[in-house]
Amino acid sequence: MNFHGEFTTLTRHPNASQNATGVLNEDGSVSLSWDAVTKAQAYVIHYGNANESDPHEAIFMGYSETPSWTLAAADVPALEAGDKIYLYVQTFNVKGRGANDIEKAAYLNEHELGSAWSDPVILTKTP
Repeated sequence: MNFHGEFTTLTRHPNASQNATGVLNEDGSVSLSWDAVTKAQAYVIHYGNANESDPHEAIFMGYSETPSWTLAAADVPALEAGDKIYLYVQTFNVKGRGANDIEKAAYLNEHELGSAWSDPVILTKTP
């Protein structure tokens, strides 16, 4: 309670996603999956350009309401043989708002309602 007798609603952050795994598919797309989190309503996937291991540089986002996600080949950052892509999953107890998945992910990211990020999923492009 604050000094004016008003109640402040606190949103409890959900648990972080666990056991995230991924694969670079033959068609160039990326598929991820992870353990579902109790009461989770949405997940935001964060990733950066090739070989960018610093999570603060994971400037791209995806959105899913299930514990799996696929990044279309056209949206995968350019990768040469031996390059790595680092992906992180963040859990939310609310769904994103917006007309598309990018807007939904941005809404959730903007409002800082999510869990800590998962350990990175590191995928390496093979020749």
